[in-house]
Amino acid sequence: MCQMWQKIRYGVRWNPAERLALGIRALDLQKVKSIDISMDPLYEGNHSIRTFWHAVMTPRVRMTNPTLKVKTNLTNDRRPPSFVATIDGGKKLRFETDKMPPADLISTFNRLIGNPEAGKAGTRPRINI
Repeated sequence: MCQMWQKIRYGVRWNPAERLALGIRALDLQKVKSIDISMDPLYEGNHSIRTFWHAVMTPRVRMTNPTLKVKTNLTNDRRPPSFVATIDGGKKLRFETDKMPPADLISTFNRLIGNPEAGKAGTRPRINI
């Protein structure tokens, strides 16, 4: 099947990789004080939290809030992965990310901290770090 028809199929609105990339592009952590990640590296459903952790640690996202503290707790207790984000007003957001799609996790996180769910598509100029 040609690529055009794959996107026109019934029920297909987004390419998951494209949706994830646009969600990461919209990440802006100005309102976030800290993120505490807790995960078991051998747990089978931790793909989304690993993707989120990688996205938060990229230089472009880190430049939005250089004072952000990311604390990681690696455990061996077979509990599902989760993270707690502390926002400026003292409010805490807790996410249980067991087998959650990474694009849904990042878009929901963006919505709850007040950012758009997806960034603008298209090419961007290169950032000099």
